[in-house]
Amino acid sequence: MSLNCIGLTKAYGDKVVLDGFTHAFPEGRVSCVLGRSGCGKTTLLRLIAGLESPDAGRVEGLPADGLSMVFQEDRLPPQLSAAGCLRCVLRKSADREARIAEALGALGIDPASDQPVREFSGGMRRRVALARALVVPAKLVLLDEPFKGLDADTRAAAVAFTHRMLAGRTAVLVTHDEADVTAFDAVALRMG
Repeated sequence: MSLNCIGLTKAYGDKVVLDGFTHAFPEGRVSCVLGRSGCGKTTLLRLIAGLESPDAGRVEGLPADGLSMVFQEDRLPPQLSAAGCLRCVLRKSADREARIAEALGALGIDPASDQPVREFSGGMRRRVALARALVVPAKLVLLDEPFKGLDADTRAAAVAFTHRMLAGRTAVLVTHDEADVTAFDAVALRMG
C-alpha cells in the first residue's frame, strides 16, 4: 500500500505552507522531494510523521510498525557515544552490537569510541543521526536533508550506505541536490 497524502493544508498564522497537497508515495521506493527553502518540504515530513496536525486533509497508509526519521537538526543525546545513540533505538538482540558496528563503520565512525557526541563535529553528528534512523527496521523512513554538511567523500559513503539500507523500504527524502534523484533511482516530486 502506498503512503497517501490527501488534501494536506497547513498554515502558520497567515502563512499557508501547504495548500491541498495530494500525492501518493509508492511503496518500497525512495521519493525525493525537491524545492526552494520555505516551500513546505519539512512541514510535509512533520505532518506524515504525526509531529504536527494538518489544518485540513489526512495521511493514509502509515505502517503499523511506525516510522523512522532523520530531522534537519541531529537531535542526539549529547552525553551518549555514537553507539549509545543507536542502542537507544534498537531492541536488545543477538545481532544488535554487530548492526551498530556495521552502520557506524560504514559511515566512518569508530563504534568502539566512548567519546560523547557533543564533542563530535557537525558532520560526525549528522552521520550518527543518519545511522540511528536507518538501523531501525521501520518500513517507512523520512529523511530531511540527511547529507547536509558532509564533504564530498563522506557524502558519497553516506549515500551508498543509505541506498543499501533503504532497499525495499518506502522513503521520503527531502533534498536540494538533484543528484540524489539519480543516486536513489527515486521518484522526484518538485514542490513550490
